[in-house]
Amino acid sequence: MPCGEIMRAGAGRMRRAVAAAMLALFSAVFWAAVESPDARVSGKCKDCHSMHAESPSPHLTKGGCLGCHAMNPEGKQNIVFAGRARIPQVLHNMENGDLAGGNFYYVADGFAPDYSKGHNVLGISKRQPAPRDVPPGFMRSVPIPGGVGPLRWLREQQLTCAGTWGCHGNRTIADPYKSMQGAHHEDDSVIDGTTVGRSYRFLYGVLGAEHRDWEYLATIDNHNGYRGDKDHVSMDTISYFCGQCHGEVHPHAQLGGVNPLIMAQHTHLTDIAFSAVKGGYEGSEFQAYVVYDLFTPVAYMNPKGNEKVVDADSIVMCLSCHRPHATPYQQMLRWDYSKMFAGSGESVPGCKACHTGKLRR
Repeated sequence: MPCGEIMRAGAGRMRRAVAAAMLALFSAVFWAAVESPDARVSGKCKDCHSMHAESPSPHLTKGGCLGCHAMNPEGKQNIVFAGRARIPQVLHNMENGDLAGGNFYYVADGFAPDYSKGHNVLGISKRQPAPRDVPPGFMRSVPIPGGVGPLRWLREQQLTCAGTWGCHGNRTIADPYKSMQGAHHEDDSVIDGTTVGRSYRFLYGVLGAEHRDWEYLATIDNHNGYRGDKDHVSMDTISYFCGQCHGEVHPHAQLGGVNPLIMAQHTHLTDIAFSAVKGGYEGSEFQAYVVYDLFTPVAYMNPKGNEKVVDADSIVMCLSCHRPHATPYQQMLRWDYSKMFAGSGESVPGCKACHTGKLRR
């Protein structure tokens, strides 16, 4: 072959090799972006914001929190796509579509609500009369990430989505929107609790592993990973977070905790490892709970979101029994408590996942 042809053939092979390498690199970056756990909002600004809306909302959002996360209460979508953004819906009417937090549909005004089935959040439900207008077990000036909680629950104050009187955002900031400022645009590929955006589900200071689809179609090896602390000294667990409003059911001293064995005589404790049960774990009924149960999840000291094994170090938490928004059941339980019968022999989701000894006839 003439020298010129050899050179042209070699150049052609080089171009094809370079093109193949670039295609492989592009594919790797593309799929990494698709599968990334990073939940930052992406896409066009207009998907979430409006510059000159007829009815303006704070921070130029399209309807505030509910404008994005409760787009169509009667709709059949639990995750809505707005441009490139995937938006979990906390209020919807999709059959079997409730996400990990539950569904405010069960307590939402206009949809035959039963206010005993969830949190009554401003803009979704009416404020409840006394004494239900104050969180049960509310404690004054509880230490929280960045400061302390409110000295008292203000008269006429209703629960909000975020801020001092809510759950999400920085609870040292009263304004719900300011408490969340910047969180949706922050890199949350690492959940370390240092900022709202880098905290589990924007619950400031809480650690955990986030399921990409908010536990829609979750499996026992791909689910939310909940952080617990069997030593009761941390403020970064999901149960300590709940205890910021609902104290006296958590052994942490800052939440009114005392000796867990004493507390367990009058309340079902949280952030308690199976190894700490009265009489010991070995030979107890709890030892038979060995495979992770999505209906009765447990927490871990260092959650990854793929735990399948339940053992002595697994931790009972608030969300083992409850969902944080609302459910079809009383007290926003994960199951119908009225159908829990000891000795029935039925292995139904609920209490018996842990209390396996109560299955026996």
